[in-house]
Amino acid sequence: MADGGYVTTGVVKSIKMSYDSKLKYQQRNNDVLLEVGYNDGQDWDKTLNLFGNFNKDKGNWGSALKLKMFFEAIGIQNPEYNDDYTISDFYLDKAVNKEFLVLSYPSVKLKDNGKPFWNTFPETMAVSRGRDRLKERFMKQVRDGWVKDFKMDDPLNATSHTDTPNVTEKKSSFDLAGLDI
Repeated sequence: MADGGYVTTGVVKSIKMSYDSKLKYQQRNNDVLLEVGYNDGQDWDKTLNLFGNFNKDKGNWGSALKLKMFFEAIGIQNPEYNDDYTISDFYLDKAVNKEFLVLSYPSVKLKDNGKPFWNTFPETMAVSRGRDRLKERFMKQVRDGWVKDFKMDDPLNATSHTDTPNVTEKKSSFDLAGLDI
């Protein structure tokens, strides 16, 4: 897991799109929420939640760009959204059984046993681009301050960074297990 994260190849098992909805831990609804069920070689399937809001004023993907990146990662070239800010079911139909790269990383949030929760980076990449490229993208996001919960001093992380402060938090009273935050 050198350079901040563990990259695996996921295979899409299921996909569900919803609009004007939110995950349990979110306070506000998203324009779009994509729930991707995938398997990365483990004995169990995992879920990747991709969500965001379109920038309707500027007419672009806005924070929903992560969904576009996912569709590109599974081989859909130049995915677009509709005039009503929905995404074609065609993309969903094409997604099942496609491969993509996904990165997980240790969080500053700790379990009761003192080990970190692992989070999933919400940006994916095509397998052909290579694992190192996704790690580079992740570390750029960390350096630019977009990923605030990366546990940089994790002993499993081969590249400890001492120039960035690390705040360790204890698990809150509600159970964070299973949340993909």
